[in-house]
Amino acid sequence: MSYTFSELLAIMQRLRSAEGCPWDKEQSFNSLLPYLLEESYEYIDAAQSGNAKQMAEELGDVLLQVVFHSQIAKEEGKFTIDDVITSICEKMTRRHPHVFQSQPTQSQPTTQSVLTKWEEIKNNEKNENRSAMHKVPRSMVALSRAQELSRRAAKVGFDWKDSKPVLEKVKEEIGEFEATTHGSLEAEEEFGDILFALVNLARHKGINAETALTRANTKFETRFKQVEKMANNRPQDFTLEELDKFWNDAKKTEVCQTKTPSQP
Repeated sequence: MSYTFSELLAIMQRLRSAEGCPWDKEQSFNSLLPYLLEESYEYIDAAQSGNAKQMAEELGDVLLQVVFHSQIAKEEGKFTIDDVITSICEKMTRRHPHVFQSQPTQSQPTTQSVLTKWEEIKNNEKNENRSAMHKVPRSMVALSRAQELSRRAAKVGFDWKDSKPVLEKVKEEIGEFEATTHGSLEAEEEFGDILFALVNLARHKGINAETALTRANTKFETRFKQVEKMANNRPQDFTLEELDKFWNDAKKTEVCQTKTPSQP
């Protein structure tokens, strides 16, 4: 059975009505925020797995959060889902003049020229002298926020021309961290500097640091589960050397599984 967007809105309105669900009626903007974040992460997992059915399901959960917030806002007289849709449609058409506005014939825009124009239009939308760090959400996960902060700084010229000095900065920060006392506030601060420098290096190399770490986490989790299996789910009964051998065996198995039959 297929449903329309209008039917989704009607379902949410009924859930929030006097005859609706007690839990749904109790929710507020703030109480729903953890779910919005959780559903977004679950969609990211689905997208990275490449499972189309799971992606569609998780995107539905994200959409539900948008509709839920919009219904609460409508009840409180703040805005409606139509305002949400209108806002994003106006923004997308305004920031893509090369697509939606009639202009004299010009050469085909490049990705870089489009991004430059986007930022120019975005900055002109509010005629105020504001920081390059304006509206970088404090609620972003730290790794993603670090990359966005360094990207914003680079936009106004506060950046190295290539990655070589960035790598040197990483090494410098590691040296400063090694000189700190175990567990001290200084050690924590210097470790933070290492992470920030690494994120900056990722940006220079065209890598999304958050995605890279997510993949590394998944890889570690998968391999460690294999280690546990090899240790009969009792890794604590084995020495580090034995566990390290299991780890290397799991790594080899992983490599073999990624090869096609034609590969040696």
